[in-house]
Amino acid sequence: MTGKINEILIRIANPNISFFPYVCAMKPKSQSPSAPVIRKIPAQTLWYFYAVLVIEGASLMAVELIGAKLIAPFYGNSLYVWAAVLATTLGGLALGYFTGGWISTRFPSVKTLALIIGISALIVIVMPHTSYFIMDATLGLELRLGILISCIFFLTPPLFCFGLVGPLVVRLSTTDVRSVGKVAGTTYFISTAGGVVATFLYGFYFIPFIGLRMSSYITGAALGIMALTYFIILQRKSN
Repeated sequence: MTGKINEILIRIANPNISFFPYVCAMKPKSQSPSAPVIRKIPAQTLWYFYAVLVIEGASLMAVELIGAKLIAPFYGNSLYVWAAVLATTLGGLALGYFTGGWISTRFPSVKTLALIIGISALIVIVMPHTSYFIMDATLGLELRLGILISCIFFLTPPLFCFGLVGPLVVRLSTTDVRSVGKVAGTTYFISTAGGVVATFLYGFYFIPFIGLRMSSYITGAALGIMALTYFIILQRKSN
């Protein structure tokens, strides 16, 4: 140790001796940045995500249309009703998006996604049966307040569940941090496309011809099939 100190002092005192090589020798070698780890997603899992997004987006719009029609016999079909339905839809989705982001960092698994879809299926199936009790309990309130409270208790639970899906799928589908933007855009494109198709399908055919109750059952069944697909097929293959 003393010898190294003396050598440094000699180099400093003598300007003819270069100090640069010694300093360079003392510097730690820089490590080259490691290549990003790219996680591979099985093709069947990826297609499962796409199917879930289509059904989730379609169910979102179906629930919005069914909910508005279930409220109509009690509160009519006025601007108040549609304003409350739209505001509740956005509010439920916003809460779902925020909570979904939290869940995606703590429980990022396909099983979590399937459980969310299964819970939303049960909620949608019982919608026609719970609507009467909720609307009847709010009829004594002021018109706008009654409509708003009915929509909150009636529409927020399924829409909240639907909002959880997007952030979780983005988290599970991301293989590289550089692809997050592309994954998010694809996720919400597929979900929205499913919603567009369902809006025409339910508005032009299902609700007018088979009724609100059967439309709810079809929506809930589609969601339930998505949940069961994981537990019956994908989970077994992964094990």
